Amino acid sequence: MTDPWRLHTGTLDGASPLFAAVADLVGISRVQSRRAVLAGLVAVEGTPVREPNAASAGAVVVDLRHGVRAAWQAHRHGDTPGGKQLTILHRDDALVVVDKAAGVLSAPTRQGDLGGPGERGHVPELLRRILRKQGEESPFIGQVHRLDKDTSGCLCVALTRDAQRILSAQFAGEAAGRTYRCLIAGQPVADAAEVTGTMDRGRDGRRRFVEGGDDGEHAVTRYKVLRRFARGCELEVELGTGRTHQIRTTLAAMACPIWGDRVYNRRRRDGDPVAPRLMLHAVRLVLDHPVDGRRLAVEAPMPEAYLDFSRMLGHRRTQRDAPPQP
Repeated sequence: MTDPWRLHTGTLDGASPLFAAVADLVGISRVQSRRAVLAGLVAVEGTPVREPNAASAGAVVVDLRHGVRAAWQAHRHGDTPGGKQLTILHRDDALVVVDKAAGVLSAPTRQGDLGGPGERGHVPELLRRILRKQGEESPFIGQVHRLDKDTSGCLCVALTRDAQRILSAQFAGEAAGRTYRCLIAGQPVADAAEVTGTMDRGRDGRRRFVEGGDDGEHAVTRYKVLRRFARGCELEVELGTGRTHQIRTTLAAMACPIWGDRVYNRRRRDGDPVAPRLMLHAVRLVLDHPVDGRRLAVEAPMPEAYLDFSRMLGHRRTQRDAPPQP
């Protein structure tokens, strides 16, 4: 059998979806082919095409010289190979606020320090590496809150036990402000609202949110619509409580799941765009400094993968909703 891990060229007739045609041309599975397309390894008529179901015709180039896995992982986490997993946004003697990349764990897992094969590390270890390179001894690093592995953005860690105790109390209540942005595959009725209810686990083990429910953990989520598209919209979300998967389950219960959520987004329609990662970003963190009490606000820039996907949604809106030409 011919080795598929090389540069391939050919001609497509447009009769099959792009990923199927590439799989047949190259001799790889359709799963691998779909990932290759999403990762930008397939170009038709000199232009990369990232829609696996596109009916593309013309000269095609498929670059598999470095395999599919590394490019797919980089694409999935909104990164480029070798891209930063962690960026320090603020640091003083009491705390650090970092911009965590998607795919990085907030804390170690039971399976091991790096969370198993394919993981991108966890924040405490990555932070220690950065500080060692700067010639500093490994400090105490205390967890005060978490972000889901596939959520990017602002994450705070404490550098002293006193700071950890004070900051943890802020995040357990409403003293710490947490603002997120997300792209969702639905249309909320209201342009802004506060959603209250309870969270628990369903029979399938997944966490679930019940609006107005009495049994489970109390959850408060506030949102406002920033932009509406033909297929979904962009929200700004603030947390009144900090429950696990709170934003994801609340929006899913509203029939507005987040694009790229492989756990809670079960609505799939033909022609839906494929998000490269969970489109949820912790854009802003506000807290009282544990030493001097000053109000500290830190923001994390929007990831390129998020911006690219939002532009694609906006482009689709323009194409679908444009008024007829006279």
